[in-house]
Amino acid sequence: MITTMESEIKKARAALQNADAILIGASNGLSISEGYNIFADDKSFNEIFGDLKLKHGIHSVIDGCFHRYPSEADHREFFDRLIRTWVDDYVPSQVMKDLRDIVGDKPYFILTTNADEHLEAAGFSADRVWEIEGTFRQLSDGKTPENKQTELNDFLYKYGNHNLVILELGIGSHNRIIKLPLMQLALREPSATYITLNLPNEIYIPQEIESKSIALRGDIADTLRKLDSVQ
Repeated sequence: MITTMESEIKKARAALQNADAILIGASNGLSISEGYNIFADDKSFNEIFGDLKLKHGIHSVIDGCFHRYPSEADHREFFDRLIRTWVDDYVPSQVMKDLRDIVGDKPYFILTTNADEHLEAAGFSADRVWEIEGTFRQLSDGKTPENKQTELNDFLYKYGNHNLVILELGIGSHNRIIKLPLMQLALREPSATYITLNLPNEIYIPQEIESKSIALRGDIADTLRKLDSVQ
């Protein structure tokens, strides 16, 4: 007997295989599925930043990014360690390998609030990844995030009237930075399919796009593995 989840996985896999292009929106849930949680005072944070936690009273990576350090040297110490451990030493996870396999050679563009550059390290082109809030490197140097609105507009102009799959990965149900624009895009594009992966309590699909949407509830790493598997 085929379960509801298996049926939705099958529908999502078919939509992705038949897509002319894929627009990906990714947020914290994707990073968390890899084991990188900017909000957590967890084992990983304490192993890497435990001494800085005691020294400065920071309790997460996001806390450390926006902490007012007493000196530039302290500021640099935190960011140098963050960039070394989370960016430079990063080895693409199975999550990213599965995502790369799912996209394959199809045209794509990625919008993300993640600052870790993991998508580029996994083989996605930097020209087609827009970190809309910047990267850790940019944040550490006080640089303005790069604006790739023109590239996004060109992508949507080229593929908007085709079989466009909007693939949403780990974006909170109330997110307005990426999720709201993606839902609005799904509403106005007649041939779009909206696929959202998240924990059950973070899944949200408005009634207006329900007929063209697929909700894949559960652990993102597990769901991507199932989407990438050959059936």
